[in-house]
Parts: sequence; C-alpha cells; structure tokens
Amino acid sequence: MFNRVQTKSYLHDDLSFLVPTSEIDQMPVELQELCAQYNSECRENVDDQDAVASSDWPVSLFVPNQYEQNYAYPLLIWFHDEHSSENELDLVMNAIGDQNYCGLALRGNQQLSGPDSYGWNSSSLEFSQVPLKKLVNITARRLRRAFHIHSERIFVAGSGTGGDTALRLFGESPEWFAGAIVIDPTCGEQLTLRNQSDLRGKNVLHTVSRMASNETLACNLDTVRLLRSAGVEVDVRVTDEPLDPCCNDARFIDNWLLSRLNCEAFV
Repeated sequence: MFNRVQTKSYLHDDLSFLVPTSEIDQMPVELQELCAQYNSECRENVDDQDAVASSDWPVSLFVPNQYEQNYAYPLLIWFHDEHSSENELDLVMNAIGDQNYCGLALRGNQQLSGPDSYGWNSSSLEFSQVPLKKLVNITARRLRRAFHIHSERIFVAGSGTGGDTALRLFGESPEWFAGAIVIDPTCGEQLTLRNQSDLRGKNVLHTVSRMASNETLACNLDTVRLLRSAGVEVDVRVTDEPLDPCCNDARFIDNWLLSRLNCEAFV
C-alpha cells in the first residue's frame, strides 16, 4: 500500500487532496472505505471561501501498514530541516516506529537550491497566503475525518530549523498539542509563548549536540529555561553528534512518546 501520500495540487471542487483518488484504489479495503466517507463529507464542513480551503500546499501522509480502524492513533506532525522536504516522512516514521503512529509532514515554505530542497522562511510562515497555524489546524481536522486520530495525542515535531518551526507552533497554540519533539533546533529567535496556562504540564523532548556552536548551545539553554519557567516538562538529551531523525538512532523517540500518551490536547 501507499503509506505516504504526496500531492502538489487537487481539483478545487474536491477537498480530498490528502488522499488523491488515483491512489485510493491501491489501499486496503478498510482504508478505501474511510477515504470514500471522507471524500463525500468534507465538502459540507469546509468554507469554500476560506483561503485554507483552496490551499494546495504539498503534504505527505504516513499510515501504518497494519492500520487498525478501531485504534485511535497518535499523530506526529513533522517539519523537516533545511535542504529536505515533506518526502522524508517515510524515513522518519520508520526510524521512530512504523506501527504506533500516523504521520503528517508539510513542505517548507522556502525553496532552496537543489532537487527536492526546501526550508522555512521564519519571517513569514505562510503558505500561499495561508498562515502556518491555520493550515496545520485544518489539515489535521481533514486528516481526522479520513483516519482514526486521537485528538488528545497529537505531537508537533521537527529537526533543525524544522524544530524551530515546531517549537514556534507549539508555543503559539499549546492547547492543540500533547507535546513537542525538537531535534537540534537552532533556537536563533526568541520563542513566544501564548496561553501559558495550556503550556503547564505539557511535555517536550529536546535534543542538542555537543558539536553545536557555543552560541547555539546558549540559545538552546535559554529556550529550555523559558519553557520550564512556563511549566513545561522538558526532557533534554545531549548527543555527541547531531541526531539524524531518519536513522535508527531516533528509535528512543518511540519510547519517549509511548510514556507520555496520556497528555491532553485538542485540535
């Protein structure tokens, strides 16, 4: 089956861009039924005049091979590092744990040199004039109509500058997420924390490499202190080298997630 669904566009009278019709037939029967229900219902629940409704920003979707319809899956929303794209989601999910979670990845909003190479324009986190916060919200809602996603077990995650983007989204809308996973973020910009009452008790896994510059290490330390001052439970892991989220070294994230799936969040 196709675990990852990647699309660059969709017909504007069909809001089912997450699962293109051409690929539904290659999925297991139970997923075909879910997608058919989703496609028939989504038009009734999204305002066609909303800019988000017509957004065709590329995303990738990961669904476990042994998908169980009756199990409410945690969702990992992934933001890639510089010079990568949403297409790395398969590698990330297989490295962390390919059966326990569904995954969603968005392409960075800044094209860089090289094939399939994107990054993040931190000064303007918009996608075709749609704010990242709004795009993530409605995309997650659409995904939950197609698959059985646990609304209280949604984590935002990323690596490098994607980790910075994940932290920014977590800080702005902590009520949406059970927690965050940030792998070697740069922490180059001051993090803004909103709704601090919703941050209290949330969990963040934060990795940093000893190979990072002294400036980056200091920025990471300031970010950890800021989060902890807001009541966030931050688990800091120091690694000898930068962590590659696409290799087996990322397997420990699975154990960390499983131990914290009782957090409450709503999208």
